[in-house]
Amino acid sequence: MTRIALITGGNRGLGRSEALALAADGTDVVITFRTHEDEAKAVVAEIETLGRTAVALPLDTSLPETFDAFADALRTTLAQTWGRDGFDVLVNNAGFAAPTPLGGIDVRRCARCSTPT
Repeated sequence: MTRIALITGGNRGLGRSEALALAADGTDVVITFRTHEDEAKAVVAEIETLGRTAVALPLDTSLPETFDAFADALRTTLAQTWGRDGFDVLVNNAGFAAPTPLGGIDVRRCARCSTPT
């Protein structure tokens, strides 16, 4: 069975490099991007030249309220593209930074995540 990797932030930098390395090693890839969809499409094309299957999906990790819709899109993509309901490898590369003490993350107080309560 073909391995499938999900790489967040796979359209540039470290995520792009990881996507290409995994593809070169025989893994199919789903990458996510927040901006620069053109770069994501270029990574997909590069992966396809390696003989692997790849898909790019939008995801903004600073907006937790969109995660359910992303999960639905991912499930649909996995089913339609690979006939599967799961993936094998997660590279959690994307994220955002906010000054937060260890253990103090609170989505309700994150200015980019939601309206402070």
